[in-house]
Amino acid sequence: MEIKAAGLSDVGLKRDGNEDAFAMDDSIGLYIVADGMGGHLAGEVASNVAVQIIQKNINYWIAKNSPEDELFDFPDGTLSRTGNYISSSIKLANRVIYEMSKGYREYKGMGTTIVVLAVMPNSVIAANVGDSRIYLIRDDTIEPLSKEHNLVAEQLEMGLISKEEAEISPLRHILTRNLGFSDIVDADLFEIEPMNDDRFLLCTDGLTDLVSDDEILKIVKNGDDPEHLCHQLVSEANKRGGNDNITVSLIFVNTQDDKRQGIIGKFANFFNKKK
Repeated sequence: MEIKAAGLSDVGLKRDGNEDAFAMDDSIGLYIVADGMGGHLAGEVASNVAVQIIQKNINYWIAKNSPEDELFDFPDGTLSRTGNYISSSIKLANRVIYEMSKGYREYKGMGTTIVVLAVMPNSVIAANVGDSRIYLIRDDTIEPLSKEHNLVAEQLEMGLISKEEAEISPLRHILTRNLGFSDIVDADLFEIEPMNDDRFLLCTDGLTDLVSDDEILKIVKNGDDPEHLCHQLVSEANKRGGNDNITVSLIFVNTQDDKRQGIIGKFANFFNKKK
């Protein structure tokens, strides 16, 4: 499997500081984006703490091949071991941010969204808390691999409002789940099998508030350089006002070599048996 990845974070045109954070770890195929919130500098602290804790602990647990019973909080028997690493690291980051917000006046009320993507040869795991998003761009389609945890998304899911009403609702940024709000949090996790030329986008709402899914699809499909496309996505959001911080991370997956090796292996086994 070959992975090409790039990321970019931009303050936008209306904010004084950048409360987003992101990390890319190609060595283990781990990608993280966070959108912080809170008082002066607190959102920036929350997003950076979350990203650092999640990246550090997943790396540590993978290196040790840690059993589930050594992780933070109780493991989930329905998840793979890597899935539990991701879930546990998010719970740990949440607890740290929650304790910081309770223990320090300057951090009171701080929190952050989080999206995490782990790309492995046989599976891709996506996890999120809050309203930052993970998209899968496959062939000519775009679909979310994350579930939005905000009031409007829940109203839409229950059929209380239409999609058009949701897009303009003043309540669309009221989160129902984020890191730091409570001492306990559960992330939504999805696991899929990767296919050749899959493209994954992690992003904050600074992009999705201003650029539609169809427009994102068109941009991401219009080239093979993830770094250049990240700049295009951020530029498009800024052209439309840049109302918020904008963070994007693009991951391109090539599995052709894996399939080729599989075919070669099958032929080799066939001829060995014939000898």
